[in-house]
Amino acid sequence: MHTMKKSLLALAAIAAVSGSAFAQSSVTIYGRVDQGVAQYSEGVKNVEVRQGSASRLGFRGVEDLGGGLKAFFQFEHRFTPDDGVANPVFWDGKSFVGLRTTFGDFYLGREDSAAYALSQAPADPFGTDTVAQNTTILNGRGIATTRYANSVNYRGTFSGLTVGAQISERATAAEQTATSGIKAQQVGEDRPYSLAASYTGGPITVGVGFENPANENAKWTTINAAWDFKVVKVIGLYGFGNANNDDERRGYILGLTAPIGNGELKTSYAMLENEAAVGGAKTKLDKQFGIGYHYALSKRTTIYTDVVNEKNDAVRANSALKKTGWDIGVKHNF
Repeated sequence: MHTMKKSLLALAAIAAVSGSAFAQSSVTIYGRVDQGVAQYSEGVKNVEVRQGSASRLGFRGVEDLGGGLKAFFQFEHRFTPDDGVANPVFWDGKSFVGLRTTFGDFYLGREDSAAYALSQAPADPFGTDTVAQNTTILNGRGIATTRYANSVNYRGTFSGLTVGAQISERATAAEQTATSGIKAQQVGEDRPYSLAASYTGGPITVGVGFENPANENAKWTTINAAWDFKVVKVIGLYGFGNANNDDERRGYILGLTAPIGNGELKTSYAMLENEAAVGGAKTKLDKQFGIGYHYALSKRTTIYTDVVNEKNDAVRANSALKKTGWDIGVKHNF
């Protein structure tokens, strides 16, 4: 831990002097601290202090190399502020370096998958945060994942159209440890890859994402769309694909966000269906309804509260118990 503190202090010092030392370079320190009180269980009283979104400390920078070429990097550390514990993967959020050209960004390291960034995450009214998040439906319950280590990435934007691609190294089960940064989706015979595109024109946004994890059976495609009517924004997603055991899955999200005062009302209904590869039995892996209100105290500080009700037929086939949750918290960005 002493070494980690030294590393962070060194990076902070570099950031502080970089603006004066290099006229064409810049380094930014940024972060988030999110903390609240929440409960999310099947009738068990487990009220606890927890974060609604991942607290982080990050560094990003860019250097103008001339001729339309720039070098850039980003490192993002994750931690839990209630106990001050660092994530076992120290730069878990992001860690990459690359070159920015007129044709787009080319970079290597640990980064969000193209499908997650351009199609999955934009379809969640809660931004994949708080107890009401829809992450399970977005990724087909673990078929896809948020980010990959050891990846080669491309991202480019052209007149409202953003395209992305990512390919990563495959890994063995032995290489997947708590500190390796390798997700289960990288373990298998194939190289994981992801392709995605998103277009925004006026009030309308549409996107599509495809993720092919390392397992030879697993595949996940999402199609998302949103229409901003100013008084309300309507968001939708349809996902389909196959799990590692070749079960077919389909996911649906319908969400709304509406500005009210200095805050935003958020709500969504989401469902994930599964059809077994053997026998064809159909079950609802997840079905949930969430609603919340997030109030902006300033441009950087938000207080929020959310409620979610979830039912999982597959895990609780006999009792069909409903899982309920709520949270009240504060989030500060810097």
